[in-house]
Parts: sequence; C-alpha cells; structure tokens
Amino acid sequence: MNSRIIRLGLIGTGFVAAEHVKVIKENHRAEVVGLTSRTYSTAEAFAKKHGLPRPYINISEMVAQAKPDALMVMVSPDNMHTASKEALSFGLPVFMEKPAGLTPELNLELAHIADRKQIKTMVGFNRRFYSIFRKGMEIIKKQGPLYGLLIEGHERINAVHAAGRFSDETIKNWIYANSTHTIDLLNFFGGKISKIKGNASSWRETGGDQFSASIQFENGAIGTYVSNWLSPGCWRTVLYGKGVSVEFKPLEKGVWTDSNFKTHDILPDRYDEMFKPGFYQQMDSFLDLIADKKVDHIQDLRGALRSMELAASISGNVINNVWETE
Repeated sequence: MNSRIIRLGLIGTGFVAAEHVKVIKENHRAEVVGLTSRTYSTAEAFAKKHGLPRPYINISEMVAQAKPDALMVMVSPDNMHTASKEALSFGLPVFMEKPAGLTPELNLELAHIADRKQIKTMVGFNRRFYSIFRKGMEIIKKQGPLYGLLIEGHERINAVHAAGRFSDETIKNWIYANSTHTIDLLNFFGGKISKIKGNASSWRETGGDQFSASIQFENGAIGTYVSNWLSPGCWRTVLYGKGVSVEFKPLEKGVWTDSNFKTHDILPDRYDEMFKPGFYQQMDSFLDLIADKKVDHIQDLRGALRSMELAASISGNVINNVWETE
C-alpha cells in the first residue's frame, strides 16, 4: 500500500475506542471513515463527541459504504469473538483488542480463519510498546544477557466483581481476559520458553485465584510469575542483568539500579505521556502492518494464542496441584 491516508473502520465505541481515536487524530497517517456499535444511539453520541463521521447500522453496511482499508474491533471481552469473526469475513486487516477470543479455543478458531484467508491481524497487547520497556531492555543488553525475570500479575478481582461491568463468563475466564497482559510479558522479555513448573489454587474463584510459576527460557534466563487475586498488590516487572537491574512498578514507571546500587529513572517518550501508554506506537505498528512495512513486537492471532496457552499452563486447569511442562 502506498503512502496515502489509511482508512479505518471502528467496531465498538467504549473507553478503549476513545483512546484509539485520540491517537488516530494525532498520527496523521490514518483517518476514521466509519464506526458501528451494537447500540446505534451510543455510536451516534460517540461520533458527535469525537468529531467522527456518522455511524453505520452494522459492520457490513460500514464496509460496503465507507470502504475502509482495515477494521478495528474494540468491544467487550465476551463479544470479541463474534465481532472479530465477522470482521475477518471481509478479508481486510483487522486489529482486535485483547482478548480476541475469551478462551484459547475461540482464539484458535479466529487464527484458523486468518491463516486460511491470509489476513493480517494484530491483537492489542499495548504494553509491548511501552517506551520505558524498550529503554529498560536496552540498559540490560548493554551490559550483557538477561539473567532473570520476575513478573507480578496480581488482579483486583474484588473490584472487578464490584464494578458490575463484566459478565460472569468474562470473570470466569479472567486469566485470559486480563491476566494475559502480564503473562504475555514473559514471552516479550524472556523469549521462547523451554520449561515451566507451576502451582495454582482457588480460595474463591472457580478458575483459580492464586498462581505461581517457575520458568526456564531457551536463552538460559529464568523467570518467575506470581499472581494473587485476593490480596492488595499491583503489577510489577523486574529484569535482572549483568551488574544491573530494571524495575517497573507500576508497569508505567521505570527505574534501573547500577552495580553501585544507585537508582536512575527511566523516562517515557512524549507519546506515552500524551496518550494511554503504548497506544501511539501500537497504532503506528498496525499502520505499518497494513502498509506492508517491517514491524516489531506485534502479536497477531497466533502470537496471542501462545500467550493464552501460557496462561492455561500457569493455571494448569487443576486447582491445588503442581505440574510441569517441557
């Protein structure tokens, strides 16, 4: 595709869609030519608020009349599979918010469709595009290899229940619907996994609410994943290198410690300060994908499936048990 403006059709008009629209308007490489939502009045209000073209009744009408170059699916987790499957039916490149499917099986079905039709896809793991993550890895690599990785992916499940925004099915599959944000960082920072040993238990949630895993990566690094859902805690990542360590706590703030135990701040790029962190570079990468340019860090449906399968390995589908996979 040449350098002309890329035409995007939006499916979904919630909070995340609004954050994407802010980025699209700043990017100047793309424009929103249409949008649709399950409730037409909601789509109308969204279009008016953000200065967008009038909404369409459904995806088919939007594709036929607005003629987008690509589609972006940003609906609730339990509606993602249905909306994504329909979006893929048009053969256009598709960006899907995470999770594209609420279970590994649903994600696999979408991946088969994309493979069969040779459709370019991207799943929204925006934390892969944090500028401070890139800078943190550069600090580690400047000194030598990554020795170890700690990820704490604690979930505020009580607040999730209290919010009343999510269906029972979504909460039942919360490890796929939300925890894959932190689980995916195991793949992002550590690379391919050669061995995993995990523990899971349930004090209340049927799918488990206490998780830990010891991980060995093919590059020789070792990793630890911990997630406690019923206790106060936040998301945290620590990278261990040769005479240096890097910590992100919360994930949007970074510091690194040198061999003299002196700490230094890792400052984000301006776009991560202007917008929801990672969203600008994520959008730029999606536009590069559409334009057949080289892209890094993108998770397509197959990549998203690997992170969901890793989540399944960590949960083990067995409560109060221990397992190993190689």
